[in-house]
Amino acid sequence: MAEGHVTVVDGGMGSELEARGARMDNAAWCALANLDAPDLVREVHEDYIAAGADVIIANTFPANRPNLEAAGRGERFEEANRAAVAAAMQARERAGRQVQVAGSMSLWAGHGAWTGGDAAPEAQVLEVYGEQAAVLAEAGVDLIVLEMFDARWAPAMRAALDTGLPVWSGLWTRGVDRRFEDDVPGLIDERLAAVVIMHAPIDAVSPALAAIRRHWDGPVGAYPHSGRFERPHWVFEDVEPDALAGEAERWVREGAQIVGGCCGTRPAHIRAISERLGAGGL
Repeated sequence: MAEGHVTVVDGGMGSELEARGARMDNAAWCALANLDAPDLVREVHEDYIAAGADVIIANTFPANRPNLEAAGRGERFEEANRAAVAAAMQARERAGRQVQVAGSMSLWAGHGAWTGGDAAPEAQVLEVYGEQAAVLAEAGVDLIVLEMFDARWAPAMRAALDTGLPVWSGLWTRGVDRRFEDDVPGLIDERLAAVVIMHAPIDAVSPALAAIRRHWDGPVGAYPHSGRFERPHWVFEDVEPDALAGEAERWVREGAQIVGGCCGTRPAHIRAISERLGAGGL
């Protein structure tokens, strides 16, 4: 990215696992697939790499300890995270080309998982994300992506940066409003490697990128979703791969250096983006 190249990120993991038959859990959503179906997790990564992804995000989005405890698998927290990273690394080894593996830490909260919900005590948040960040770093991820947008962000960022790895801040939004504009400055830190819009509707991306650019001059990007979540299932809403690729091309022209998809997007979408942008972007 320092040379101006565009990085293609993979598409949805939890939604793709469900589409291929993995069981979703109310508390830990797709995290149990790391324990119950690691080969399927690896296969999804392989398909995204084959489609042109330069970065694959390990299936750790909902795999922090509170969520796994709520799902009755708390004692297997470290195993679940290490298995997720191992599946991604195995996919990379089989691909035989340069691919970065990211570890995800999110605000996902299964029912009863977090004491205090969004207002969980900072000490608890720092402990939870410090533990997960340390496991992800030890397992060998190349970077950490924070996929969140609430009061838990600051201690989570601290925990991620303490690993010494590059950290992307992934911001959620349903649309750009005064609250988003007001919150963005507090969610950006000069130590971050990139700031991206994720888990957002496609039409929210351009205004969100513009809002971020008013406060951040480093790399920006976007990987939006398509569809909606009805716990614990993802409801797909069709978006044509070429249509998403066209939007990604526009975001690149607007300055984005990271593009891809989130929930509801599939390998075909990532292939269309990769082919549209070509090697090294526009």
